Amino acid sequence: MIDQLASTIDGMRGAAAFIDRPRYGLRSRRIAWGILLVALALTVLEGAVRKWLIGSAFDSTSYLAYFSKDIAFGLLLVMPRREGAELHGEVFRRWLVPGCFLLIIGAAASSLESFNIGGSILTLRAVLLLPLLAYFIMPRLRGLPLPWIIWIIGALTLINFALGVYQNQLPASHVLNRYATDAMDIATSPSGVRATGTFSYITGMAVFSLVGVWCGMVALSLARDIRQQIFGAATLVAGVACGLASVSRGPVLMAALMLVAWLTFSELWASKKARALAGALLLLGGAAVFDLTSTIFDLGQGLRLRVESANDSVSDRALGQFDDALEAIGLAPFGSGLGTEQIGRSAFTMGMLANVTFESQLPRIVLELGVLGLIGFLIVSIGAVAALQASKRCCTDGGEKAALLATQLFLIASFFSNIVFNHVASAFAWLIFTAVMAAFPAERR
Repeated sequence: MIDQLASTIDGMRGAAAFIDRPRYGLRSRRIAWGILLVALALTVLEGAVRKWLIGSAFDSTSYLAYFSKDIAFGLLLVMPRREGAELHGEVFRRWLVPGCFLLIIGAAASSLESFNIGGSILTLRAVLLLPLLAYFIMPRLRGLPLPWIIWIIGALTLINFALGVYQNQLPASHVLNRYATDAMDIATSPSGVRATGTFSYITGMAVFSLVGVWCGMVALSLARDIRQQIFGAATLVAGVACGLASVSRGPVLMAALMLVAWLTFSELWASKKARALAGALLLLGGAAVFDLTSTIFDLGQGLRLRVESANDSVSDRALGQFDDALEAIGLAPFGSGLGTEQIGRSAFTMGMLANVTFESQLPRIVLELGVLGLIGFLIVSIGAVAALQASKRCCTDGGEKAALLATQLFLIASFFSNIVFNHVASAFAWLIFTAVMAAFPAERR
C-alpha cells in the first residue's frame, strides 16, 4: 500500500520538475521550507481568522480556514525529493505500514455499525492522512534549517502569551474573548476569563502551551550564544504561561513532566551549565523589570483556585481514560461507528457541535476504530518516537540530542492527550515531527 502511494506521489513530480534543475535547487528547497512555515503559522492563526474575521465556525469559508494548514502541508507533495543525505524515514515506515493496516481494518469494521461522513473525515485525517503526509514529505524537506521553525513558533508563542494575559483580564463579553462558535458560553475562572489566545477555543491554547515549551527546550538545546539562550528561555516561560492563561491543568502538568525528563536525560546542561545560568539570570532580571513575575504568579493563582474547585483530579482525568478504554472495549470491541465521537461531526450538516460518549481519547478511539484501530494508532505513534530515537543515535552533538529528546517528549505528551480529536494537536504533532526529521538526516553532508 505504501509502495503504491509512493509511486503515485512520485509521478506528481512532473508538475514541479522544472524547479529540480541545479540552478533551481536552492530556490525549490526554500519554497518547500516556506510552505512548511506557512502551514505552522496557519495552525496558530486559523482560529483568529474564524472567530474575528469570518465570525462563525459554520460558514463555508470557515471550513476552508479550518483545513488551510492541511492544504498547505499537502502542497509539499508536489515539491521534488531532495537527493542527498538519507533520513530515518524507513524506521518510521516499518511501524507505519502495519499501523495503517490495522487502522484501515478497524475503521472498516466500525463503519459496518455506523458511519458519519463529517466525523470520519476528521478521524481519518488525524490517524491516517497526516502520518502518511509526514512520511512522504520528509524527503522533500531534507536539510530544513530547524532555527527557522524555532523562530516563528517562538515569536507566535510570545504573542499568544501576551494576548492570553490580556484576554484573562478582559470581560467575557469583549470581542477578543469570543469563540468561533457563537452559541458557546465563554469559560471563566475565579481569576478571570480562560484565555484562548488566537485559537478558536481554550483547547487550542492549551495544546499550544506544550508547543511553546517544546520550542523553548529546542531553542535552548541548539543555542550558540547568550542571545539565543535568552530567547529559548523566554519562549519556554511563555509556553508555560499560555497554559496558565487558559487555566488548564493538563498542559501545565505535562510541561512540568517534559521539563523534568528533558533536564534529567539530556546532556545539555553538562556542557552549557554556565551560559544557561547566565541566561536564566538575565531572563529573571528582565521579567522583574517588566513585572512579568507577578503576572505569571497571578495566573498561577487562578489555576490553583480552579484546581481546588474542580470535581476531579488530574490523575482522574489522565489515568481514568484507561478504565474508560476498558469500558469502551466491553461496549464495542469492534467499534460503534466511524466518525461518531468527533464533536465536529454535525458541524457541516446541522451547524452545531455534537456531544461525545467519553471525554478522554483512548475510549473514543475504541468506539470509532475498535481494538484493532487502537492498536494501529499506538503502533504509528511508537513509530514516530522510534524514528526520532534512530536520529538521536546518529548525533554526536549534545545539543542536537537534547533537541531530539525534547521532540520525543512532546510527541509522547501529544499522543497521550487528545491528538485524534483535536485538529490543532494533530497538526502540530505531525508538522513538528516532519520538520525535525527533515532537519536531522542520518548522514551529514
